[in-house]
Amino acid sequence: MINFSSIKEAVIGKGAQVSLVFASQKKMRELNKTYRKKSYTPNVLAFRLGKNEGDVFISKDVAAKEAKKFGVKVNERIAYLLIHGLLHLKGMRHGHTMDRQEKKYVQKFLLRN
Repeated sequence: MINFSSIKEAVIGKGAQVSLVFASQKKMRELNKTYRKKSYTPNVLAFRLGKNEGDVFISKDVAAKEAKKFGVKVNERIAYLLIHGLLHLKGMRHGHTMDRQEKKYVQKFLLRN
């Protein structure tokens, strides 16, 4: 069983306040359009609300499709997306450094991705 709280604590610390929100594809698309000016449905969105707080939105439907594509369990894919979103809350951008951090946490939590 995957402990999402443990993932949150490992990635951004115990004191951080993070809401994990599962949203429909429609809602994810609306958020992406409103806040990022992008018209596609993302798998994860992260919004930093303060120094130690933020929201991570995940589309379960998109995660399920990706899990099937990658041959992993849905909860493993969701855990990976949570890690990805939490790293964004820390201020990381896509690239080599973020990839290394994702791999570190995937290994730590024994996820297949």
